[in-house]
Amino acid sequence: MDRAGSLLSQRLLDVLEQLLRLPGGDMKATLSHVSDVIARASGADKVDAFLYDAARDSLVAVGSSTQPLSMLQREYGLDVLPVSNGGRTVRVFVDGETFLHGHIDQDADELPGIREALKIKSQLGVALEVGGERRGVIMIASQQPDFFSPEDARFMETVAHWVGVVTHRAQLAEEIGNAAAEQGRRAGAEELITVLAHDLRNYISPLNMRLDVLRLRAQRDNRADELRDLELLGRSIGRLSELLNDILDVSRLDQGVFHVRPQPVELSALVRDLAGAFGAARHAIQVTVQQGDEVRVAGDPARLRQCLENVLANAIQKSPATGAINIFVRREERPDRTRCAVVEVIDEGPGIPPEQLPYLFERFHGGRGRDGGLGLGLYIAKRIAAIHGGDLAAQSRPGKGARFTLTLPLER
Repeated sequence: MDRAGSLLSQRLLDVLEQLLRLPGGDMKATLSHVSDVIARASGADKVDAFLYDAARDSLVAVGSSTQPLSMLQREYGLDVLPVSNGGRTVRVFVDGETFLHGHIDQDADELPGIREALKIKSQLGVALEVGGERRGVIMIASQQPDFFSPEDARFMETVAHWVGVVTHRAQLAEEIGNAAAEQGRRAGAEELITVLAHDLRNYISPLNMRLDVLRLRAQRDNRADELRDLELLGRSIGRLSELLNDILDVSRLDQGVFHVRPQPVELSALVRDLAGAFGAARHAIQVTVQQGDEVRVAGDPARLRQCLENVLANAIQKSPATGAINIFVRREERPDRTRCAVVEVIDEGPGIPPEQLPYLFERFHGGRGRDGGLGLGLYIAKRIAAIHGGDLAAQSRPGKGARFTLTLPLER
């Protein structure tokens, strides 16, 4: 190897060692460090690590070397390059081919701001791949003509590969940090909600006792108007109590203390009873038991009722005032020849948007846009199904209503 080749190899080795020593912090800081390392090794007047921003359809200099020319570039707004404007940096990103030019001031395809405002004469650009995907461009520039050589281009192609590795590491570290922060915020919020639910529930019993006293007085004195008001107040307190119980049930599920007491349950009878309890609603509820015989499962009747109540309440809340809700109860044989009980609740509501389906059974998600509640009903229902060895799934097409399917093992 000749002396020039030896010096090039040593320079490359020094740069790679510096890249590998970079901390895996946030991406902007990492790419700024990378740009400074490349600037020192190449002698360039400016180094930029551009990443593509889909929201702006532009290449953005996420990292730039700390040099006067880089500061001037930001003053002229040349750190953001719209793809539609073209230019040599955009061309490298689109084609993925290395670009080398020693008289860019005479290149009509380069942006006027690069040629005239920054007075760049030599440019070397290589595509930047992160995680196996072309994500941007590393562009180094000099105000001197013919500053970069073909050896520099090969050098930068190798460096760009390692920069992609370092950038990917920084990106993963950033994502992990954001996820951890979000999880911490969420855990703190959930703990606060649970504590408040415990404290608020202590006020429910005294309110109900006082309500009973007022109701007895109104009945004794035949005050019909007050009885109606007290009835509405009682319903409001009942909804508040249900909400607090849902919050506490979520806490019990997380802590593993959500107890069930299994016993034989005739599922079709439970569903009919539940439909009758909702009979005062505006919606017509029809229960159909296929095969005409009993559908027995082993489970906690109170918890199974809670599961189905949550599903049915969701269907009623989403359905139009004149819409019907159909409930089908049947036995079914799976492909592995195991038999199970199936309960389907079908409503005539607006359906579930496709982008919400994957998150439908997550806590707090279902409550978005609802009147009251925190979106815990479907989350609890699915967890109850899982505790009983079953599952709760949803299918929907926008404008065609929703179908919730509860599957449980048959009693042996």
